[in-house]
Amino acid sequence: MVFLVFAMSAMSLGSDATDQPILIFEKYSVLFFGMFSSIFSLLALSFSMNCMIGRPLTLMTVATSSVLLGFTVLLLLAGVPSDLASTPAISAAFMMTLRSFGVALLPPRGDRNGLREAVLSLLLTTGTAWVWWIVDPALVPGAVAAALLLSWPHLIDGINAFADKVFHEAALAAGARDLGPGAFTRIANARDIVIDKSAVMSGPDLMVTNVMAFDNEPKTLLAVAASAEAQSSHPVAVALRQLAAQWHVAVRAPDRFEPEPGLGVVALLGGQTVVIGTTALLNRLKIDSFTADAIARSLEADGKTVLRVAVGGRVVGVLGLEGTLRQDAGVAGLALRAEGLVPWLFSGDSQKTRKALGDMLGLELLDDPKPGETARDAVASAGLRSPLVLTLSPDRTALELRDCPAPEGDREDTVPIAVSDTDDIGAFPALKSLAMRRNLLALHARRLLTGIWALAGLCGACFLVPFSVAPMLFALCLAILWAFARFSVANTGRRPAIA
Repeated sequence: MVFLVFAMSAMSLGSDATDQPILIFEKYSVLFFGMFSSIFSLLALSFSMNCMIGRPLTLMTVATSSVLLGFTVLLLLAGVPSDLASTPAISAAFMMTLRSFGVALLPPRGDRNGLREAVLSLLLTTGTAWVWWIVDPALVPGAVAAALLLSWPHLIDGINAFADKVFHEAALAAGARDLGPGAFTRIANARDIVIDKSAVMSGPDLMVTNVMAFDNEPKTLLAVAASAEAQSSHPVAVALRQLAAQWHVAVRAPDRFEPEPGLGVVALLGGQTVVIGTTALLNRLKIDSFTADAIARSLEADGKTVLRVAVGGRVVGVLGLEGTLRQDAGVAGLALRAEGLVPWLFSGDSQKTRKALGDMLGLELLDDPKPGETARDAVASAGLRSPLVLTLSPDRTALELRDCPAPEGDREDTVPIAVSDTDDIGAFPALKSLAMRRNLLALHARRLLTGIWALAGLCGACFLVPFSVAPMLFALCLAILWAFARFSVANTGRRPAIA
């Protein structure tokens, strides 16, 4: 900015002043001061080169400013008076300075890189130069400088960043505890959301509701099952040990314990093999579960998780477990649909149990998951449209909304898009609503600013306004963005209702 002030001061002295101390480069003073201003602005812009969204417009600005500085050199060498020839250099310095301020205030974000608007600005400038070359060639430098500077879209790729700043507060009020980079853009683009069963349960704990023994007492069946699971930390094992403690049933450690992820466990207890798990596990071990399956169907129709217990290659009983659904889980599913998201349920339970849960919550069902498959694994191969995954965090203290990357992507290191407390599942429909409103705001603001820049460029081309009003135009655009955003969230309130 210091060198820009020097350049404008040198230009204001005109071509006749030769004894002023600021004209240390004589007739090239404005050119050199403009170059210095552009160079320092480029240094300030260097961090935006690492941003895929901000890089195109920054490079276009640098290239255009370089052309303007080169144009100034040609005009001075051609003998054009310095006060006329120097206007492109001043315009270049302004462009670089305002671009650096724009990137600092509104870091580029979203899906709009501004190249289209920049090309339109260049076309307007080219047409201006051609018209004035016919009318009066001496006015071409001033017309080009004004048309290009006043129509340049300095803030176009930062509109989403401004909208994010304003809507972030509304998102926190809606129940989101934290938002990741680009959260609003990714939520707005999503069409499907896969909800892990753990996210709709009121807690990680399960409760054993049915202990159905075929040949022995229920306590005997529970003792066998709890002992087989004695070395496991799985919620099913915890529920079995809790019930065993309530029934005063003795639990002993198994001689061997082999977990089968997504299917169950195989243990060696008192010289006999004990299998606790799904029909798929029993079928794989060639254990007939026809009788247990007939009993399990009625339990699964109630949304319960049903496990078969086999001892010595024969099924001896059935265990029914269930968790408590969140009170707002079904309402949240309806709210997600209302916001344009198709909610899907992911669960490792049987088809009947999943269908019962899906019907209760109003959720669609994914295909049968593979053993040990996570929600994100299942979504990656389901062919859904821009899916999101809502699941319980690994430490079971929060709900996490995540992207579903490509199968070859690194799923473990991705940052959650949004996080909420475990009792705040209603935050995610509200986030979708805010994301759509934010996108609408950005669209309207982009159209309005583009129109203002085009009008200002035309006025500059016609010499109706000087190019020195560019800082005021920049400030006006910032004020318009602020007004748009504040108006858009004015009626958001503390929390969108889900009812």
